[in-house]
Amino acid sequence: MGLSRPALRFLTRTARRQPFHGTWLTLGRQCVYATFTDLVQVCREEGVRPAELPPGCSVSSNIPSWQGTWHERNTSDVAVLRTLGAAEVLALDYADFEGAELVHDLNLPVPPAWQERFDGILDGGTLEHIFDVPAALGNVVRMLRVGGRVIHINPCNNFANHGFYQFSPTLLADYYHANDLADVQVFVAEETMTYDQVTSWELFEFDLRRQPVLMTSRRRLLLVVVAEKTAASTADRTPVQSYYRQLFETSPAAQREPVPEGFWERLRVKLKRVLPAPVKTWLRRCLLAPPDRKPWGAKRRGTLR
Repeated sequence: MGLSRPALRFLTRTARRQPFHGTWLTLGRQCVYATFTDLVQVCREEGVRPAELPPGCSVSSNIPSWQGTWHERNTSDVAVLRTLGAAEVLALDYADFEGAELVHDLNLPVPPAWQERFDGILDGGTLEHIFDVPAALGNVVRMLRVGGRVIHINPCNNFANHGFYQFSPTLLADYYHANDLADVQVFVAEETMTYDQVTSWELFEFDLRRQPVLMTSRRRLLLVVVAEKTAASTADRTPVQSYYRQLFETSPAAQREPVPEGFWERLRVKLKRVLPAPVKTWLRRCLLAPPDRKPWGAKRRGTLR
């Protein structure tokens, strides 16, 4: 998938919140769909001072198949992360066809020398291509240093046949919560595209304590997650989906739907039972959803361009 200009803005805001430093790892070489000039402009708009690149660090694309094409003018994942503050950037991939410095199958345990080696790991669309997702997530946590962050940008909906999987927001959130990672942020980005270029994200933040809802959109949806490793973090705890865990831990009496009080509440419950599903969907979309939320119930966090 790679990094679109909206993705660069998200990374820049993440770096503004907590500056990047040290050694960063990308899962797969990241295609960047923006120029270095675009990146610097985004940094300035977000109030982040671009870091000075070391001598010899190219700002041109490092994707071999892009050489000699229109995409050659775009910048590289190394330039992006170094501009945001990383001192070193390495890539890990299944093969070295795009020049990855580390070659490994993330279905298998990573070498001990790679554990607790990285201050940040960027997954711009690799996890969905790995069959053993729990093994890959465990490798990610083990490779992070304490205080290191992982950033995921993965398919959520409308990416059929892109990879093995499309992910529900609860998957990564519940895995990282179960393994005691801190500051877990969960977003869904609704993409707007012009031809084959992503031009904007509508960003929505999720509260996983809410009842699960079907997320429907005619546009592609991305799952965007940030989490930080702590001294208490583990990598091998199996999560239970958070909403159902809360139900299991709640007494049966508390789970019963309360008896509606008042005329309007009783009317609402009655209409919910008798109205056809398309009518209820229309009412929810047009009348019941607050203006800053999608019908899914997520909090809108603005447009990223």
